[in-house]
Amino acid sequence: MSGQLLRQKFMRRFVGLSRYSRWTAWLFFSLYIAQVVGGILVGHFLLSLALSASTALLMVVTAVFIGTRLRGLNNIVHECTHSSFSEHRQDNVLFGKLCASLLTGCFKQYKADHLSHHAHLGDYELDREMSVIEKFGLHEPLTKTKILQHFVTPLLGRHLKMYSGVNLSGGDGAFFLGLKIVLLVAISVSAFFFPATVVLFVLLPLYYIFPTLNFWTDCLDHAGIVGVKDELEASRNVLAPWLVRLVFFPRNDSYHLIHHLFPKLPARHLKAAHVALCQDHSYRNQPLAVGRAMGAVPDLVSGST
Repeated sequence: MSGQLLRQKFMRRFVGLSRYSRWTAWLFFSLYIAQVVGGILVGHFLLSLALSASTALLMVVTAVFIGTRLRGLNNIVHECTHSSFSEHRQDNVLFGKLCASLLTGCFKQYKADHLSHHAHLGDYELDREMSVIEKFGLHEPLTKTKILQHFVTPLLGRHLKMYSGVNLSGGDGAFFLGLKIVLLVAISVSAFFFPATVVLFVLLPLYYIFPTLNFWTDCLDHAGIVGVKDELEASRNVLAPWLVRLVFFPRNDSYHLIHHLFPKLPARHLKAAHVALCQDHSYRNQPLAVGRAMGAVPDLVSGST
């Protein structure tokens, strides 16, 4: 069964699933902000301790954790692009612009690029998200050498031009442009008083760790299958252990294949949708869906994956 037929089979089952209420949406947004601020404060405290191997390790873990929480905010931007975060359509615009501004990006630009990705997945001429990273060869077969190259690319910083930066275009309006300017001024002033804290736990997570996680995620989602025509084979799920998904794939974005099949499906329902889809043999036997060909449904339905 093709991706299109699978979508037709399950579309009615997934239509109308609930999104967050306004207050719940604010709660989740606030939790990510609190985790980012808390991470920065923990990092500042660690800098006050005597330097040791264990302290240095904790600093690295803290910086990476902050980067993963920034990914959580970015995933809210992603959900707002599809109007699937809040039940109020205008709230999706508000949260999208707010989260994008805190990441020094632009919601309007992100939305245009991302919707082109869904409309023209893998077409380097029309898919704006893929076209800017064509040189990294995500369309090439996944050999051991190619996997190593994808791993090393961010370590050399070659991805930063495409994945990092400050957007001061004003595309989201004067208020959010002003918010970005205030944020950048606040970072600059804080750097004068707390240079190590700002460099290690603000600038490094925001402009290196967060973009690096995004690049590796794009590789996990599409590397080796860019340009495949059937939607069921053009992206993949990443069914890592739940703790790995919680930290590195916030808001269920490890179910990327399902998202491409059902882009309007709220992220909160992606795991349940995976369980439901596993009842269909074409999905259940698709390695990109379950990570390997499965001989039995019960293990999947019980959540052992």
